[in-house]
Amino acid sequence: MRKDKAQRRCLQWLIPAATVGLVVMMMQLFLGRMPGQLRTLSPVDGVLDITGVDLSREVVNVQNNWDFYPGVLYTSEDFAAGEATADSGDGSNSQYGTYRLVIKALPEQYYTLCSYSIDYSTRVFVNGVEAASFGTVADNADGSVPRIGYMTIPLYSGETGEIEIIYQFSNFVHRDGGFIQPTYLSAPQNMEEFKAGNALVSLSISGGLLVLFMYFLLCAAVQRRISFLLLAVCCMMMALRDQNFLVVHALSPDTSWYFAYRVFMGVTSLLPGLVLLLLGSMYRGAVKKLPALVHTAVMVIEAVLIAVVPTIWLVTVCAAAWCCALFYLLYLAWSIVRYYIRRKTFDAADVLTVCGAAVIIISILLEALFVNSSSAVSRYGIMPWGMLVFDLLMAAAISLRVRAQEIALAESRSHGEMLESMNAMNLDFLHQVAHELKTPLTVISGYAQLTGLQMSSGNISSETPENLRVIRNEALRLSDMVTKLLEFSYGRTSEAKFAAVEVGPLLDSIRAICTPMCLKNNNSLEIKGKNCPDIYGSAEMLLQIFINLVTNASRHTQDGLITISATDRERQDCVVFRVEDTGSGIDPETLPHIFEKGYSGDGRSGLGLAICREAVESHGGRLEVERTGLEGTVFAFTVMKREAQT
Repeated sequence: MRKDKAQRRCLQWLIPAATVGLVVMMMQLFLGRMPGQLRTLSPVDGVLDITGVDLSREVVNVQNNWDFYPGVLYTSEDFAAGEATADSGDGSNSQYGTYRLVIKALPEQYYTLCSYSIDYSTRVFVNGVEAASFGTVADNADGSVPRIGYMTIPLYSGETGEIEIIYQFSNFVHRDGGFIQPTYLSAPQNMEEFKAGNALVSLSISGGLLVLFMYFLLCAAVQRRISFLLLAVCCMMMALRDQNFLVVHALSPDTSWYFAYRVFMGVTSLLPGLVLLLLGSMYRGAVKKLPALVHTAVMVIEAVLIAVVPTIWLVTVCAAAWCCALFYLLYLAWSIVRYYIRRKTFDAADVLTVCGAAVIIISILLEALFVNSSSAVSRYGIMPWGMLVFDLLMAAAISLRVRAQEIALAESRSHGEMLESMNAMNLDFLHQVAHELKTPLTVISGYAQLTGLQMSSGNISSETPENLRVIRNEALRLSDMVTKLLEFSYGRTSEAKFAAVEVGPLLDSIRAICTPMCLKNNNSLEIKGKNCPDIYGSAEMLLQIFINLVTNASRHTQDGLITISATDRERQDCVVFRVEDTGSGIDPETLPHIFEKGYSGDGRSGLGLAICREAVESHGGRLEVERTGLEGTVFAFTVMKREAQT
């Protein structure tokens, strides 16, 4: 029952995260068009011929091998004068320069070019007219102002069908030069649809990750688990890692490039380390605290460096962060493998954790391999997809582990409750043992005192040997009870032996034992019905029943009469025994509870009558109060005749 409840709670925590992840994936699959799905056109010697391409039906990806002119900022006039000299490089080692592309199209056609500006600062000319500007392009560090933005540039082929596009860039804040971002070309209507689709992709995946960030943050607050907190931070950082979302949607247009760049580099450098910390939190028993603390300290130092060092060193800091994460990854892999070898079990949570780790690590490594060959990694890489899958798998793994811990806690509580119950039973047993041992000790003490008084006064009579016999019998009974208690403590408990019991001798024994007890309150004891047929039971248990009933009767009777009677005329198969007193009776409020264990109307243990009822019921009979009031109380119980058992 508790396991089913824990499973339902696990699903309640997991369903929202799974829903968000699946919705995001469905939106990307059916509504977005990624660059890898587009046809690529490659310029030849700086010229792109699209005369045979119907751009009213498709969007094409223009390969970025444009003509490049490093160290100069050319304009259309310079190219018209023939003063420009091209370079075969890609601009990665230049602080400023010029890119040029000539598009040959059908005359009188309208197109749209979409791309990001070159990182740092960019100025775009179309057919000699400035079409866009991001930051300030200059040939010196003092005049250059970096900025990045998304460009949508209208193109018109005119009567000649030629379109000249010139990019000027400058970069004095980074070791790398400027390179052209992925460029897309199509008819205006197609381009608007393409932009909307890409915006939907960016907003859906980053927005979905931010929703998961808030959800897992709530989970961390409610369940107080560091794994949920780390998962939330990973979701937020992956959402901000998409430059399209960060620059176009998250930050305002006038945000400083330096701030945006530091945010992006901080996310890029710290995300792998956070993912590894999350994986480590899933294996607390396998990963030692010291390596995790060292790794966390290194990440804190990296975050501080990213915030304070000049931007030219940020890539170096990022590379160092990835190297440190690689070392911790190797330690983590070794620790987890050793953990599974020692534990020799592999449950569902382990499968999900390992699969999630494999997905995110592979996506990180793939992007690390292609980061220098594809400028689109930070905008359309595979890592966001890997992060979504990772989030779902890790959320499921965490939920399963939480469920397992809840089940273990429930079992622990159940075990604790069982121990408490056993403790209560032990206390009850001790009370019963004490009550049983007290009775023969009371008899022994009473007869010993009586015999002592007789001997001290010199009044030794024929009753003295009888008194000594009673003391001896009670001592033997006490010894037998202690022996059985020892047998019970060593797991060798012997059951009560049932056999034929003569009623006459049983009542004589009761008279001998109980008479001194009755004398304490000046009560007399009378026995009736000694001629009943034999009964079937345990003489010791029956003797204990009578002793308990007579003890209670004598306690509530003063200067009265206590009568023990037996008759076989009321029931054909049973002998009915009664213990009757002339005492004060039982309080009506107490009467319904007198057979309950632990209940007592006079502050005693409340076990005597409960023990008597259990003993009578073990003989197949029933103990009840026949009458109670100011005239006294009558207890009656039945015991099967021996002949009824044969």
